[in-house]
Amino acid sequence: MFWIYPEKKYNQTKFTCYDAGEPSHFCKKGENWGAFTKDECNWIISLSNNVAVAKPQSYTVEDVNSNNHQVSSWEIYQTQKTNWLWQRLINNFVTANSRWWNYDIVGILEPLQLLCYDSTNSSGDCQDYYDLHIDNGYPFSCRKISFSVELSDPNSYEGAKLNLYLTEEPSILPKDRGTMIMFPSFILHEVTPIIQGKRWALVGWVSGPQFR
Repeated sequence: MFWIYPEKKYNQTKFTCYDAGEPSHFCKKGENWGAFTKDECNWIISLSNNVAVAKPQSYTVEDVNSNNHQVSSWEIYQTQKTNWLWQRLINNFVTANSRWWNYDIVGILEPLQLLCYDSTNSSGDCQDYYDLHIDNGYPFSCRKISFSVELSDPNSYEGAKLNLYLTEEPSILPKDRGTMIMFPSFILHEVTPIIQGKRWALVGWVSGPQFR
C-alpha cells in the first residue's frame, strides 16, 4: 500500500514584501518598483486633504459585518496625478505573483483605500482597529492578492499592528516606513487596536477569476 500526495496547486507563501529597511528594495533612478520613500509616503497621506482625488468613506459595504472594524478611510482612484502610484503597485504585485504564487490575475479592479488608525478617534472604549477577517469573502471572491503599504514611521504610533495568520502565532512583518506587504487574500489577518498616535496605510486588492 502506498500514498499518492497531490501536488499543491497554490504556493502557500504567507507573504512577500518590498522592505523599506533594505536599500536594495528601492527602485533605481528612472524605474518605478519597490518600496516607497518617505517623501512618497508623505505625498500619499496628503491625498486625504485633496477632495478631487480622495473622498472620505465609511469602510463598510452591504452584506459585510461593519461591527468588526473602525478606521477612517478614503478611496484613491487612478488619475493622471496618481498614475505613478498605481504603476508602482502594479509592477510590484506582478513581480511578486510571478515569483511566489502564479495566480490568474487581471489587476486592481477596486479603488485603493487610504486608511488612518487614529488613537484620538474612539467609540466608547473602542480604539480604531480591524478584527480578524479574510479579504476574499462574499461579495469579494474575485480578490486574490492583498497588499498594504506602511506610510507611517513605526516610532510615531503604538498598536495598530498588522498580523497575518496561517498558524496560531502571527507572522513577524517588517514595519519600516514605505514597506509594501503582499499576501494571498484568503489569509486570515487583523489590525490590532491603535494605542497611541496615528498609523497611515494604503491597502488594495489584486483580482482575477475566482479560485477553483
